[in-house]
Amino acid sequence: MQDDMETRTTQDGTLIAARSLRLSCAALGYAMAFAAAVIWGTLGIFAKFIYRYDVDPVVLVSLRGSIAFVTLIALLAVRDRSKLHVGREDLWFFAVFGLVGVALNYTAYFESLRRTTATTAVILLYTSPVYVTLGAAAFFAERLTRAKVIALVVTFAGCFLVAGGYDSRLLALNPAGTLFGLGAAVTYASYTLLSKQALKKYSSWTSVLYAFGFGSLFLLIFAGGRLGSVTALPLQAWLLILGLAWGPTLAAYALYVRSLNYIEASHAGIVCMAEPAATAILAYAILGERLAPWQLVGATLVLAGVFILQTPPAESRIRGRRGPRRVPHEGGGVRRGGDVS
Repeated sequence: MQDDMETRTTQDGTLIAARSLRLSCAALGYAMAFAAAVIWGTLGIFAKFIYRYDVDPVVLVSLRGSIAFVTLIALLAVRDRSKLHVGREDLWFFAVFGLVGVALNYTAYFESLRRTTATTAVILLYTSPVYVTLGAAAFFAERLTRAKVIALVVTFAGCFLVAGGYDSRLLALNPAGTLFGLGAAVTYASYTLLSKQALKKYSSWTSVLYAFGFGSLFLLIFAGGRLGSVTALPLQAWLLILGLAWGPTLAAYALYVRSLNYIEASHAGIVCMAEPAATAILAYAILGERLAPWQLVGATLVLAGVFILQTPPAESRIRGRRGPRRVPHEGGGVRRGGDVS
């Protein structure tokens, strides 16, 4: 009898310890995802400061992509060389991946940042799940549910308000900034869809490495002779460019990937929705940017629509509670589609 009680006490203690460990791991995962979102939120702030040195947007994203690529290939060469290799037959795929998902996306987003506020640019970018949903329905035969349709309508309505559609004069002030922002969202959605294909065969780091590599190559071609202007940049500008490449480009992504070892990808994606809020707070505190009341309403609608799209259906959550929890593989989930932007 006493032995049974001791066994039961030991089992209870083990269960409590295991539960505490799971909670601690989950807390760590959420903290990593939130830190990634905040660091991603600094991207627009870095860009605004760098633009004060009259850096061309295409030159800037060429430097950003190239520095990130060289850094990542050096890290992988030291830590895991197996991630450096892809099949020769897949190089054409990664060339398209780099062109659309990195070169065109970076160019569109940083052109939007030059023409509009950091907050407006990131909110327009956050409409990308809308295009991911439409693309997944068209190319991967994913079901377009009623909830998804509602989310699409809500998100588009929010985008209309953020762009200043409620006031034709405001909209006419900066049509290029809005169009570049929407272009960034569409190309970002393409990145997400291409990531889904790449992650079937390669790890997330391999996919990002080759996307950076080909994307940077195209960006250097786009920049051409304008790259000569970087020789005149002061040390402060170079420090900001390095911060841009190592912070919101690499460190944030590393934190996000690590968070997937502790929490589900859908949960990490929802936590990372803090990014626009982080950008807005930082832009207000550092740059003095403000959104008009109707733009704030629009931003709320965009985030609500994205939240609906990120949240799994009720039946999936029920199945998840009934079955064992699976810790995602490092390439099994993508923040905003495996974001590197």
